[in-house]
Formats: sequence, C-alpha cells, structure tokens
Amino acid sequence: MEVDSAAKLPVGRATIDRLYVIERLRGPGSSPYLLSPVTPLDRLWYCKFRGPLTAGLEQTIQQRMSDSPNKPAAIDTFRVTDGFDVRDSKVWVAYWTSADKFTSTIKSLNLPELWQGLGSNKKSVGVWSEHFTTSVDHLETNYSRLDHKPGLAQLPDIEQPSHELTAYWGAGRDRIPASSHDLFKTPSQTPAPQHQPKGIGEHITGTNYDNMCHIRSGQWWEKCPDEERLAYEGNLQKTLMTGMNYLWDHPSETGTIGLRFLQNLDDDGQPMKETCGAGFHRNWADLEKWSSRHPSHLAIFNGAMRHAKRFGEERKLMTWHEVSILKAGEAKFEYVNCAPETGVIRWVDLERKELEM
Repeated sequence: MEVDSAAKLPVGRATIDRLYVIERLRGPGSSPYLLSPVTPLDRLWYCKFRGPLTAGLEQTIQQRMSDSPNKPAAIDTFRVTDGFDVRDSKVWVAYWTSADKFTSTIKSLNLPELWQGLGSNKKSVGVWSEHFTTSVDHLETNYSRLDHKPGLAQLPDIEQPSHELTAYWGAGRDRIPASSHDLFKTPSQTPAPQHQPKGIGEHITGTNYDNMCHIRSGQWWEKCPDEERLAYEGNLQKTLMTGMNYLWDHPSETGTIGLRFLQNLDDDGQPMKETCGAGFHRNWADLEKWSSRHPSHLAIFNGAMRHAKRFGEERKLMTWHEVSILKAGEAKFEYVNCAPETGVIRWVDLERKELEM
C-alpha cells in the first residue's frame, strides 16, 4: 500500500525553531540496521541499600560492557527515578552498529550466570535485559540542538540535517522513512499474560509482536544559565512529569508498557542535568494519539513552545527523542528474579521458568 508521507504537512506553515533528524547512521556500504540493546541491573524493592553486593555486580556489568574489543559505539548510564521498574536501579543504555560485537557482548552478559554467581545473596537481586535491532527506515528522531549528542547522535558517521516536519499532527509519522509504504498496524492479537507473573524467583524471556514501539525522549539543561534553568525546573519539568504520571496511571488506555524515567549519570556516577523517559509502547497509533490529542501532552507541547519563545535564540535547553518501530521478533526481553512491575513483564506474554533459589 502506498502512503503519501507528506500529506499532513500544512501549506505555508511557519516554524519558530530549527530542528534536526538523524539521516545516516553509518558510512557508504554499511548495514541499514542499528543494534540498540539496553542492559541494566535491577535491584529489588527489598534491596534498597547500596552495599558490596550490588556494587560488585554493577562493576562486573560495566566492565563487560566497556572493557572489551566488542564494546558498544556509545553507552550511557542512569538510575531509575520513576516508572515501571524499581527506583534507584542502575541502567546502561548502549548502542552497537556491529552485529558481531553486539552478539559477543550479549553472550558475555549471561544474566542467569551472573545472577547465580551471587550465591546465597542472589535472592535480593534481579537483573534484566531488553535489547532490539532497528532498521533505519523504521527509526524516527528529532533534536532541538546540535551542541549536545545524546543517544544515537553519539554514533560515528552521523548526519543530522535540519527539517520542518514538526509542530503539526502526523509530523512524527512523516519523519519515519517507511511511512511512505507502511501504516505500522498493530496485530489483531497482542497476547498479555493470562496470569499475573510473579517475577521474583522466575526467569522470564520472550520477544515482541509486530510494530511495537520503543521511545527514548530526553531533556538536557546542563548549559542553561540560572534564569532558564529555574524556568525549566520550576515549570516545564513539572509539566513533563505530570504527563509521565498520566501514562503510568493509565497504561491500558495509552498503550504504555515498560516506560521508565531515568537520571543520567556522569563517569563518577553523579547525577547530571540530563534525564530521559525510555520504554516500550503498544503501537505507533496509540503513541501518536496521546502525543497529539491528550491534554497532558498538549500541556508539555505548549509549555515547550512558551519556553522557546521566552528565551529565543539564547535558549540552551535541549529536547530530543528517538523512536523505533519494531517488526515482530526484533526485540528480546529477559528478566531474572525481577520485581513484577519491571519493564514489560505485566504487558507482554513471555515464557516463565522457575529459578533455583
């Protein structure tokens, strides 16, 4: 089916800002796929303290991720602050452009083996991995600035041309190359667990159905002068979190599955003036519906427009996002002894096996 991907672009529409997209991820002749695993450590609700056990496991995962010839092309670290996970869990988001390096790293991060290696202390720790492969023509990105390179923008051989596909209904869809021939329909059946998974004491694995989405949407205000920083932290950030809370409180209505809010950490593990929401969504249509029509997102959009107009060309706040629309089987989920609210456990039908505790 042929789809007119530019049909929604209003004629004569004026824009107040220049925005950018990722157009090319690698050099000529390279594979049109991006490998984007997320490999974190999830500490259970009854393991709130930071002790040698979790610190040692975090160090092991960090070393296997970064001290290797197969290390990712880019890696970010976070703590969970809200959402479908255990607060204060350590999370790594990593990007590979080499399938071989990606596969080797995933094998080295054998989560059941890491967990079993904790011995008698393993009962109080959970680990999980959510990773996926994205075809570039099923990738949608948007960046308000170029002086900071978050997420995919850190990769080598990136091109980020400016565009005007923004600030109208359907703009996000128009930024997806495959939208010229694909409506990204959700399957008629998206099985959920028949019984509430325990999570604790279970090894849970599985994959995604067709056209499930993953979104990572970030905010960076490290270079904001005090006036703009206070304006963001006192107004727009609060509006953003109101919208996030609506998604968490109404997951069935909005299609929110596995959305976390993350605090970026520097190399010393200290919080930065940077955050992001990251997680899965049932399908593009539900994500598009909430972002274009719901009052909670319209408040975010209008607040961002007011912020941009107030600070004009001197504005330092950067917002950005990347969305992957995944074909069936492109995502892999694995949870070992994780709390039942972690990730997609409650929303996607996955295989469950009892662990030897």
